[in-house]
Amino acid sequence: MCVSCTIADLQESKSNAFDAWLHLTCIGNKVKLDLPIKFHKHYNKLNEQGKRLNAYIITQNYVQFCFEIETGDKKEVKKVLGVDTGINALASTSDGKQYGTDIKGCIERIKRCKHGSKGHKRASNALRQRIDEVAKEVVGSTDLIVVEKLKNMNNNTKLKGRLSRNIRSSIGSWNYAYWLERLLFNCEINRVSFRSVVPYYTSQHCPTCGHTDRMNRRGEVFQCQKCDQTGNADKIAAWNILQRFILGIYGSQYKSLIPTTCNFL
Repeated sequence: MCVSCTIADLQESKSNAFDAWLHLTCIGNKVKLDLPIKFHKHYNKLNEQGKRLNAYIITQNYVQFCFEIETGDKKEVKKVLGVDTGINALASTSDGKQYGTDIKGCIERIKRCKHGSKGHKRASNALRQRIDEVAKEVVGSTDLIVVEKLKNMNNNTKLKGRLSRNIRSSIGSWNYAYWLERLLFNCEINRVSFRSVVPYYTSQHCPTCGHTDRMNRRGEVFQCQKCDQTGNADKIAAWNILQRFILGIYGSQYKSLIPTTCNFL
């Protein structure tokens, strides 16, 4: 449940067993609750950087806190980066780099575990930790990030066209929404601008001749059926994402920052 300061109050603990108590009142039938709180290292870090708000999200195992942090103005944009998200590499960028190439192994580890088991929880936590690490790597190398605006990842046409049924069944565990959330969070903390574009045919469009055909992509390999442009399909998709933004009304001012060539191999 979500609660505010009208019924919740975070109080200091008088013992060494816990860091604080969350005192709850008026939750029905004159019930009052005191929930023991043990602060996480991220709480301590955010508490030093910003102001804790008097609002709380209470789940079965955790209490989530909200913070307001003043990060300042966005950086002056000197480098723009398109990012394509995939299974073999969590992030492929328009400058020809790939991050999180071990993400598929993390997903397969989750699939081998029984849902709800301790092993499944450990594997899920390991995946999210890896996503956090990759998000920091990607954001730390640019001033503006452009991603695809994807919804309904379990049934998305783009994914059905390029992923096997076995891998598509992992998308729920892989949690694309969480990846975007961490990417956006790191952008805010590091004053990096964040933009999104429509995802249509980014992995099927040839950046050289402009020919779009679903036969251009075969797994992770891109080969244009018209001009024989070849390369890594995810890197080409990232380049197309960036180009789509640059050709739009909000990205035209950054045209001079885009290189004329890119390593697609």
